[in-house]
Amino acid sequence: MPAIMDAAQPAGKAVNGAVDENSRFSPTILDFDRVEERVEKSLLKKVQKLAEEFPERALEVIRGWMAEGA
Repeated sequence: MPAIMDAAQPAGKAVNGAVDENSRFSPTILDFDRVEERVEKSLLKKVQKLAEEFPERALEVIRGWMAEGA
């Protein structure tokens, strides 16, 4: 498995004690599966919060989705 750079590490900062001023962020080394998983978790938390704050509206939306599938 290839090594994956920490996306939170900005370019030009110390890595293992050495500073690389010429390093640049490269999107080719992103772990898209990990990013997608984190986005999904974040969205799920937001939906959960909305459902807890507005349970009646959440039920209306779910019932509407179910009616569309019928």
